[in-house]
Amino acid sequence: MNIFLELTLFRAKIKSFGAIPTDEDIALMLPILKEKTFKKGEIILKAGEICSEAYYITKGLMRCFHQMPNDTQKTYVISCEHNLFTEHSSFISQRPSLDYIEALEDTNVMYFNYDDLMALYKKSHEWESFGRKISDINFIAAKNRLHTLMNDDAATRYRKFLESYKDSIHRIPQNVIASYLGITPQSLSRLKREIDGN
Repeated sequence: MNIFLELTLFRAKIKSFGAIPTDEDIALMLPILKEKTFKKGEIILKAGEICSEAYYITKGLMRCFHQMPNDTQKTYVISCEHNLFTEHSSFISQRPSLDYIEALEDTNVMYFNYDDLMALYKKSHEWESFGRKISDINFIAAKNRLHTLMNDDAATRYRKFLESYKDSIHRIPQNVIASYLGITPQSLSRLKREIDGN
C-alpha cells in the first residue's frame, strides 16, 4: 500500500464531508490510524458484538447485512475503495450490533477504534465537527434508503442501484445485489433482462 497516496485520498474524502483538517489535525490522527487486511467472505462483525472499529477502505469491498430468521439476508450498505465504513449505530452507541459486516473481496483498510476516536475529538474541534458531519450523512442516507424501500418499485430500486454502484457493480455478487434490493435472485434476473438485457 502506498500510505502517502492513501492518506492524501483519505484527507480528500474527509474534505468532501465539509471538514477541513489542518496539518496539525492530520498529525493528531496518524498515531491512531492502523492497517488491516480481511479475506474474501470474512465476517468482520457479528450480530451481538459491539462495533469498536471504523474503516477507510483502501482496496476491496465490504457490506453490512442483517440475518433474518428464515436464513435470508438483508443487505443495508455496500461500500468500496476510498469510502468510510462501519456499523454506525453500534459504533456510535457502543451497544451490541443487530447486523453483520462482511468482506466481499480481499479487502485492505486503514482503521481507528472508538476509544481512540473519542480521545481525538477532545483534542481537536475539527475532528469532533467531522464526527457530527458523518453522523448527519449516515442519518440522511438511512432515511433515503428507507424511503426507497418503502416507496419505489423493484425496477426503480434497481435503476438507482445501477447509478449508485456503476463503477463497482460487476464486483458485487448477484445474491448480495438482490438482498440489497429486497428481492429474490430470480426476480433480479428478470429485472436485468428487462432493463439492461443481461
